[in-house]
Amino acid sequence: ILFELHPGDCVWLQGPSGVGKTTLAMSVADLVSVNVHCKLHMNVELSWRDGIPVAEHCGVLFQTTTLLDDLSVAGNLVVALHRESFPSPQARDVRIKNLLESVGLDYAKDAAKKPSELSGGMGRRASLALQLAQRKRVIVLDEPFAGLDYDVAVSVAKELLRLRQTHGTALLLISHEPEL
Repeated sequence: ILFELHPGDCVWLQGPSGVGKTTLAMSVADLVSVNVHCKLHMNVELSWRDGIPVAEHCGVLFQTTTLLDDLSVAGNLVVALHRESFPSPQARDVRIKNLLESVGLDYAKDAAKKPSELSGGMGRRASLALQLAQRKRVIVLDEPFAGLDYDVAVSVAKELLRLRQTHGTALLLISHEPEL
């Protein structure tokens, strides 16, 4: 399989369960080895197999949540934001609030919750907030709308569109749901 991702691109891979969509996504993120060649064209052309650490450029939203169990939702976001400098803790908290609201979570109600206190859909949204926080050049999203009600899925889709438009983030979406 050969394809290219340019800044702001959105590639949607759709197909029935079990045909290898997730394997393809994990290969693009360099988490498994299969014969997939993906070139990224950002400010400098980047190719997955040329020695550039993929983790520096690519985030992955897995089908299961990727939150650290011992930390609150806000604590997980603090970890994700560790490379960003803020003038004050309050400024960092505003960024966390904005991230949570962008994925349909309520800062006042949800920021202090541990992952075990979240529903499946809330956990997926919190995991998406982690990916958004890191501002990667490419985000691989494996079934990003699974477990979300329609209104929240539309909100998340709008946030992904905003991310593409404002930051040039390329998206690789894997899904068997054609609705959105």
